[in-house]
Amino acid sequence: MLEIQRMQQLTILKLGGSAITDKARECTPDIPTIQSVADQLRDYDLPLILIHGGGSYAHPFVAESGLGKGLHNRAQLRSVSETEFYLSQLTRIICASLLLRGMLPVPIHPMSFVTFHNGKVKRIMFDPIRRALQTGLVPLLHGDIVFDESQGIGVLSGDRIASLVGHSLGASRVLLGSDVDGVYSRNPKTFPSATLIPEVTSENFRSALEASRGPSGDATGGMGEKVRQALQLAKSGCECYIFNLRERNALRKILGRERIAGTRFVPWKRSRKSSRRSRRKA
Repeated sequence: MLEIQRMQQLTILKLGGSAITDKARECTPDIPTIQSVADQLRDYDLPLILIHGGGSYAHPFVAESGLGKGLHNRAQLRSVSETEFYLSQLTRIICASLLLRGMLPVPIHPMSFVTFHNGKVKRIMFDPIRRALQTGLVPLLHGDIVFDESQGIGVLSGDRIASLVGHSLGASRVLLGSDVDGVYSRNPKTFPSATLIPEVTSENFRSALEASRGPSGDATGGMGEKVRQALQLAKSGCECYIFNLRERNALRKILGRERIAGTRFVPWKRSRKSSRRSRRKA
């Protein structure tokens, strides 16, 4: 019973590639941010799944080779190998920071347990993630390229992984760490007068979607993808936040359920677990 209660407190944390790497330079980690994240996670003892974006370790190779549109020629195969190689390097850097602070991460690579068909998930195996959690380890996943039965290769964003895993494993909340405070009325990097949208509900979600649209230069969709996946989670009854991972102590505060600047996606309905408890009481 105690183990079930702990699993009901599962949190999924996505470390955005824009926050943990320098996207202007290939394969360049933001070491201070990675170390800060590890410091803030050091004493967190509830079930946790970590997912990191590819940032400058993946997006340049995917974009330059056109892998986001499928596998069309043998010349692209080198980019498949390079992307996997460099992603594993970023995973190792994050793992090292966590291990040095007493945490127990275990890398689980999506290319090994997810397949696509025509750009959509066809098969996904959650057992390794469940087993890792049950044994007290911290699964560490990442945005990845995966095999696609119709297109050869597809791109699976870290935000999409967070949504898939969060929904299937019944996470209590999903936290999407970015390099901005949340969803703005317009791109705050281009329009300094843009205002933060503090809460997205079933009433105002269209305005959040509209605000997040536009070219991002990101192989996996940038803020628009985050908003779409956050809405999928909210519709299924899971609370979701988009927040600034680089803001001092923001991660520690949000893990402790303190208020921070960010965008909260309010669940549209009660979670399945809450519904079952209500039926049992009745």
